Amino acid sequence: MASSLVIIATGVAVSGLVYYFFKSHSSLSNQGARMNSDASMILDSIERDGSLDLFVLGEHVKESDFRNRLKDLGFTDPFNDIKEKEYYAYIQDIKTQSISWSSKHPNERPINDISPYNSLAKRDFSTFKFPQQIPTDEHTVVITKPIESKGRNPRNKKFTDKDTEYIVYSQDFGYDQDQRFRIVIAKSAEGYKKVKNELAKGIGGLVLMTTLFVLIAQFVGSYIVLAPIRRIEKEIKLIESGNKQRIEHSYPSELTPIKSAVNTLINSEKGQKKRYRDALDNLAHALKTPLAALQGASIRASEDGKENQQAHIDEQIQRMSALVDYHLRRAVVSDHNAIIKLEKLRPIVFRLRESLIKVHYDKLFDMDIDIDEFAECRVEYDDIMEVFGNLLNNACRFCESKITVTSTLDVNFLIVDIDDDGMGFPDNNPSQLLKRGMRADSKTEGQGIGLAVSAEIVQNAGGKITLLMSPFVGARVRLHLPV
Repeated sequence: MASSLVIIATGVAVSGLVYYFFKSHSSLSNQGARMNSDASMILDSIERDGSLDLFVLGEHVKESDFRNRLKDLGFTDPFNDIKEKEYYAYIQDIKTQSISWSSKHPNERPINDISPYNSLAKRDFSTFKFPQQIPTDEHTVVITKPIESKGRNPRNKKFTDKDTEYIVYSQDFGYDQDQRFRIVIAKSAEGYKKVKNELAKGIGGLVLMTTLFVLIAQFVGSYIVLAPIRRIEKEIKLIESGNKQRIEHSYPSELTPIKSAVNTLINSEKGQKKRYRDALDNLAHALKTPLAALQGASIRASEDGKENQQAHIDEQIQRMSALVDYHLRRAVVSDHNAIIKLEKLRPIVFRLRESLIKVHYDKLFDMDIDIDEFAECRVEYDDIMEVFGNLLNNACRFCESKITVTSTLDVNFLIVDIDDDGMGFPDNNPSQLLKRGMRADSKTEGQGIGLAVSAEIVQNAGGKITLLMSPFVGARVRLHLPV
């Protein structure tokens, strides 16, 4: 928050500075454009008196009309206006630096063949120094201080303009290369500086208010964004204290994988003891068939007095050993971190289909699999093999001619439906079949434990199994597998 606030505040401040300089330059350019227009009006209204290189009003221009026009344009009236509003123009000989015309005395004539602008030592307007000659078709606008005071009427006080800044427009013109003049228009910069100061204060206030608003928005935004994290933290503490069993609330998609991983961890830890309790039951169930085969082989060997049953006995013993290893592996959590990786479901189901078609070679049926190649669930590979092995084997046993396996993705689960067109589940309380030893059909082989084992595996992983009716009026086993 601190770093982003600094970045945003810096960006706003830089934007404010850029805007400030742009507006200042724009204001100065506007002043220059106005002065350029005023200079054109002045030059159109005066003409040169060649005797003393003075400029006077043209014969077609009345002095009173010209003064009123200057006043309308904001030029200083030397008899009424005050110093702060000063806006005036003068023309200067570039070579001699002598004054040839002034807007304060626009129609001054020579006095005894002497220029009226050089007849007195004290002057009544300020002049400015320019470092170089300005091209005829160009002009400059600068903010500068005057160098001295010149004019027609004397003042009764010392020159006090030396520390006052002016906006100064200047443009050169002439009739030949040897006789060139410069028109200068000067305006007190007090109003311009006042506008700049007000602009600076306004931008400073805007930057401050924007930064404050961004800070408040940062706090509000962070509170809203972090609210789900605080809620999931609270749920985890309740689970730690034993007041909750799992994370239940819905969270944004960014936190859903964390929720799934934590619930998987909790379910794995919760199912640990149950795995130990069920391991021996599962092992006994799995060993029942090979034990019966061993017993039968032993009886036959005893009756026949032959030893040719030994190979069969060894085969059954190896099978029993493999079953013991598998169920003991299931009795403990193989990954001590209990964070189960995502497994792709499609290749597992296709592999089981190939095997089951060979097992049930004497039965004609079709098994259609509609599982997306990106479908994944957070269940261990061996557990997926056993769950789908049991459920698909049951579907193969009880179907008439058709089995379908489809999947859809929910927010927190991968939903898989296994449908067949067999006899289906009993209408009254089919969920009883998920308990150990419960069977819907006593005519077929089995102990009623495969469906229960599958349900236990899925529940321990954080999912569930639901028994429904299929679209073919057969059995539908719906699995909710955590993702």
